[in-house]
Amino acid sequence: MDHRVALAFEDGVTRFITCRDDQTVADASYRARINIPLDCRDGACGTCKALCESGDFDGGSYLEDALSDDEARSGYVLPCSMKPRSDLVLQIATTSAVAKTSAATHRGRVTALDRLSPTTVGLTVEIDDRDVLAFLPGQYVNIAVPGTDQSRSYSFSNAPRDRALTFLVKLTPGGVMSTWLDERARVGDEISFTGPHGSFFLRESDAPLLLLAGGTGLAPVLSILRTLAADGSDRRAHLVYGVTTDDDLVETDTLEQLAGSIDGLTWEACVADPATRARNQGYVTGFYGPEHLHGGDAAVYLCGPPAMVEAVRGHVAGLGVTPSGFYYEKFALAAVPTEAAEEVAVPEPEAVVPEPEDAAAEPLPVPVVVPDTVADLLALDGREGRATAGQLLFPPVEVLPLGSGAPGRGADSPASMWRLAGQQVGEPTATGDVLPVADADALLPAVGARAVAGQELLPAAALEPLTPRDTEVGTTGTADGSSLTADGYEIGEEHPSVHESDAVFDARRALELGALELTIGKLTHQQLTGYRLLAEATVPHVEGDRFVDAAAYTETNAAFHDYPFTLTGNEHLLRAYQALGVEGHMAESLRSATWVHPRCAQDHLDIVEAFRDGDRERARVLISQHAERSKETTRRAMRDVAAGRRPRFVTPGRFAGQVVLVTGAGQGIGERTARRVSAEGGTLVLADRAELVRDLAGELGHPGAEALPVVADLETWEGAQAVVAAALARFGRIDVAVHTVGGTIWAKPFEHYPPEQIRAEIDRSLWPTLWCCRAVVPHMVERGRGTIVNVSSVATRGLNRLPYAAAKGGVNAITTALALEMAPHGVRVVATAPGGTDAPPRRTPRGPAPETEQEQAWYRTIVDQTVDSSLLKRYGTLDEQAAAITFLASEEASYVTGTVLPVAGGDLG
Repeated sequence: MDHRVALAFEDGVTRFITCRDDQTVADASYRARINIPLDCRDGACGTCKALCESGDFDGGSYLEDALSDDEARSGYVLPCSMKPRSDLVLQIATTSAVAKTSAATHRGRVTALDRLSPTTVGLTVEIDDRDVLAFLPGQYVNIAVPGTDQSRSYSFSNAPRDRALTFLVKLTPGGVMSTWLDERARVGDEISFTGPHGSFFLRESDAPLLLLAGGTGLAPVLSILRTLAADGSDRRAHLVYGVTTDDDLVETDTLEQLAGSIDGLTWEACVADPATRARNQGYVTGFYGPEHLHGGDAAVYLCGPPAMVEAVRGHVAGLGVTPSGFYYEKFALAAVPTEAAEEVAVPEPEAVVPEPEDAAAEPLPVPVVVPDTVADLLALDGREGRATAGQLLFPPVEVLPLGSGAPGRGADSPASMWRLAGQQVGEPTATGDVLPVADADALLPAVGARAVAGQELLPAAALEPLTPRDTEVGTTGTADGSSLTADGYEIGEEHPSVHESDAVFDARRALELGALELTIGKLTHQQLTGYRLLAEATVPHVEGDRFVDAAAYTETNAAFHDYPFTLTGNEHLLRAYQALGVEGHMAESLRSATWVHPRCAQDHLDIVEAFRDGDRERARVLISQHAERSKETTRRAMRDVAAGRRPRFVTPGRFAGQVVLVTGAGQGIGERTARRVSAEGGTLVLADRAELVRDLAGELGHPGAEALPVVADLETWEGAQAVVAAALARFGRIDVAVHTVGGTIWAKPFEHYPPEQIRAEIDRSLWPTLWCCRAVVPHMVERGRGTIVNVSSVATRGLNRLPYAAAKGGVNAITTALALEMAPHGVRVVATAPGGTDAPPRRTPRGPAPETEQEQAWYRTIVDQTVDSSLLKRYGTLDEQAAAITFLASEEASYVTGTVLPVAGGDLG
């Protein structure tokens, strides 16, 4: 059972975590990436001592030296030992700043100011704690602009091991950083910055590189190239560097020198201005091609303004070659101040430009002005994005800070909320009393609320709750998985599907190696202790090369792998790691997996030991080896899942041209029957009350054999009617109806069943078949043909489930009686009676699992009777059940009706 735990810190900040009753509060806290004080993990030291203000808990075992009896009576607890029995409120003896790692601040001085061109300055800085600063080639920092309360974001252009830190700054008239550089900056000035930030950095790999830089987006690319040169890398690389005007072209001598020291590096520079004196006039998209993607083996690194980034993304997608990795960073800006109007972005070559005679009838387009630095946007002071075709639509207004307590603009005029650009677009309506919602999760969206004219326009998506972000570098996710920071950077990466290549697994390894470089040798004792706790949490869920609990392993494994990214203080890195979706792939693939690489859990412990010892090389080797073992585990599970989904027996073409309705198709016998029908050419209508049928329909549907999902409650007449109506509306007929809904909910002697459970069993296992038969029969009578296959059970003579047995006896009666009525109309009605059947764990359980020893004993009675009654002394398989159902549903059984066929290893029920 899950409980909510409120962690109240000394500075007034409260963080909430979810903690299971079999989990310590410290374990849950670290999984939630909240670093509460911790040292020993087993109640020996008292470092984590906290005050429990409310709630019930099991205090666990601990030494009296860690927590005295008097302290325990006063409400003090040890989160490393305690487990919740209800919701809790704990006072944590530290501040929230300690609990959440943040980016470090570094201070130093300006050592050089180089005017590289009329528009660009090279800034060189030395800091006092250079040995402490670690960054990855491509990352950036937030530089505090001296003499102001503002900061601006700039990428390092030097290599990580260079003593001096260098940056490229685009000068923008009126910009805060530009004004300081132009008017006040001097060598020797004090300067500070926070960071590093960002997930745009060179991944460790042997893959060829395609590097694309626009404007001062050259800075992170220079850092990458300098790193390759320092490492003596022989990776093949091609660079295209594009700028707007000749004045923006800088560092070409540096690029020439780097090309001389990096084997395999080629490069081109291009200028968009038609009047350029440079060798190449044009855009970056004109200076690379499919050959630079090396058949998909290459990784693309792209940094520049939005127009360039989006043009390149579209151009690469059109080349017909998917790179193994596509990493991009763009400055999410919309326009520049009028003083800098010379910075005009002209269309990329792919843009469609109308002929002069066509264009003459239209107003001249308003130039789209694209900035090159974050300073450009901030200099607008909120004037950007307020006009269309040169007409001001949204005048600037003062927006008060969230949480200021003051009423917002127009708060005293409800009618103002119904205006857009000054035009009335709606009217407020009287709603009466507004009643509170007890459970927001119970709210249902209106049917069709996301569609217009029947077409879904706004797919439903899970939204993260609003939570406080790092005030220095707040980030938000975007639709394509990239991250947008408060400092104006949008960073993302794209890879082929996990089903197509190993690129996602390789990207995960590269990110983890990056996090290693930023944290090795810098973790505190408390952080190492928390890391060890997360490693140990994975161990109980594996035994040798077998999963004890694959789902629990997936959860604890994810927390372990997330943790180093939280220690970097770089939210981008954690988001980039999570956006890869490896945890989701593992959760899906490992749900029913049994095999795990025998070294995986031990790897976690060994990696922590390498971090504790500061052994960088051993940690690198372990992380790389563990990545391969994780890949092997997941790949094997994916193969097993794919093999498990393929029907074992197939008669090709048996259901070609037929429409087959399968109820209860979300899982179990219904799902396997649907897969068999699909493999044999049938068009499917998949009905279930679980949304699982939508995924199944997407998987099975293909041209010529569609799969229509229908979500309905088949325990009701309305649900059964809706399924048949949907099938007839789409296909005009139903040739075969297979009814599989049902299943035991509870297992107990009859005298222990309360009336409501008896009714629930009948509702589950009798009514769906009765209602579905009633709904489909009129159509089949009208057509004068059709087949109904009901699924009953041999449990009509079973122990500890009498209500279920009664329901399935009713299904047998429905089958034989309806067959008599339907025979004159050319409709066959048959049934199978399955015995015990092996199946993966249900994704939507029928009911609660047995909890007490008595309930478990009652359930074991069912299992024992099932095996003993079978002449074959085993459970059946889903494929064996689907084989009998599809046989009876097919023309091969055209002379069989009114029959209930036991499929139970010789148990006749």
